[in-house]
Amino acid sequence: MLVSRRGLRAGTDEHTMVAMTGSRTVLITGGSAGLGRALARHFVIGGDTVYVCGRNEATLAEAIREVPEIRGVRADVSVAGDRIGLLEQVTRDGSLDVLVNNAAIARAHDYTNPFTLASDRAAEELAINLAAPIELTRLFLRWRLESGRAHDPATIAMISSPAGLLPLEANPLYSTTKAGLHSFTLSLRWQLRDTPVTVVEVFPPALATNLTPDLDVPSEADGGPEVIDEVARKTVDAIDAGERVVLPHPQAEALYRSFGRTFDDEMMARINTGAIRRPGWDQE
Repeated sequence: MLVSRRGLRAGTDEHTMVAMTGSRTVLITGGSAGLGRALARHFVIGGDTVYVCGRNEATLAEAIREVPEIRGVRADVSVAGDRIGLLEQVTRDGSLDVLVNNAAIARAHDYTNPFTLASDRAAEELAINLAAPIELTRLFLRWRLESGRAHDPATIAMISSPAGLLPLEANPLYSTTKAGLHSFTLSLRWQLRDTPVTVVEVFPPALATNLTPDLDVPSEADGGPEVIDEVARKTVDAIDAGERVVLPHPQAEALYRSFGRTFDDEMMARINTGAIRRPGWDQE
């Protein structure tokens, strides 16, 4: 049984979201293993009700054995019907406060190699890493609107990657999807700037989570269980504090400082005068 530290978080920072709100309901995609499971554990420690989803029943069962407080849902986020069913199951009791889009896969691709050229190996990676978080975000925001909760505080956290800030030749689809997710996150945050929804982007370091079975990533050797747990703890604490960009490890911070770019509100306002929606764009 994990002991809640919610009382320790509340009051440690004037911006802490959890201080007076009590338990939140959190959904973590890909939360049955790796960083997702570690995030689930720390949200539980914070006193939250946590749902995790995954495609593998055995891995879900293992996660529940490790953290009995979490609630597991078998769902493949690359499948539209599973995404709809997942949101319906989690919101059945009328609550969802934090959506963590964490599920991802990373495969090797070489467009000079007959193996890559022989079949479509990109579709699943695009669906899980990019389409799924976009669609789950849409479903979450629609549920908030239709359930009368659009004025309640909420958080959408995207588990991004420094790989989205630079082109990686060995796994170009992973870099592409994370770059797309990064851009979507910036645009979404700007669209939701006058709402009570906080949009968070997290840049974890390379971690030994079996995300990259096709690749040798030497820096993963420094991202074992203790680092995974620390990255998860820092991420949950940053989400609680309302931070918009989370760099929970020196490696991630160094890569973001080298290759990332901060778009403050003034810059977003300026660049978004170049394209505006025409009247009637939202009419059938």
